[in-house]
Amino acid sequence: MTALALTLGTMPNDLAAVADPLRSLALAARDGESVAFTQLYERTRDQAWRVLFRVVGQSPDLEDLVQESYIQLMRALKTYRGESRVTTFLHRVCVNVGLMHLRGKRRKKEETTDEIPEHEAGETHDPERAAQVKQASVLVQKALSTLSEEKAQVFVYHELLGLKPEEISELVDCPVNTVRSRLNRARIDFTEVVVKLRAGNRGEP
Repeated sequence: MTALALTLGTMPNDLAAVADPLRSLALAARDGESVAFTQLYERTRDQAWRVLFRVVGQSPDLEDLVQESYIQLMRALKTYRGESRVTTFLHRVCVNVGLMHLRGKRRKKEETTDEIPEHEAGETHDPERAAQVKQASVLVQKALSTLSEEKAQVFVYHELLGLKPEEISELVDCPVNTVRSRLNRARIDFTEVVVKLRAGNRGEP
């Protein structure tokens, strides 16, 4: 996370938010105003939760990851100069926190929870559909945990968060063509892992 904190303050001007309503809060929080950071948390928490849910899926640690993301955000804001949207900072932190969590789970061989998070409970009342969604989510999280950091980042930004390669290039600080190349390789690796996982679940050789 140290590298993340060092690079977040150098985001290009074309992502700057001239009318970003969170900018003043972020600047005040950077300067040590705790009330401003509390207000920033309250206004962006739902966004952080959604980004993390896209990355880690049905994890019992989701709330802890939200808190960890804001701890990392507080540190990263020390480099904030107001040139980028605050949500750009937050989303980048959340994605990195989420990916680190998935890799940690893979190393520890932990299982995801059988419970669907309370915030998403209203999406479906069909038990069969809920089971299918959960199974698909577990496959995504397991496959993501096998990708390299570079591939996992671009995959999450594009496939899960819907960002364009041009936007991703600013987030990961590399040329658009490099992003497209990484994304292509990430899709190939991701698909191969999912196929293997499905075959394993069916008991195929």
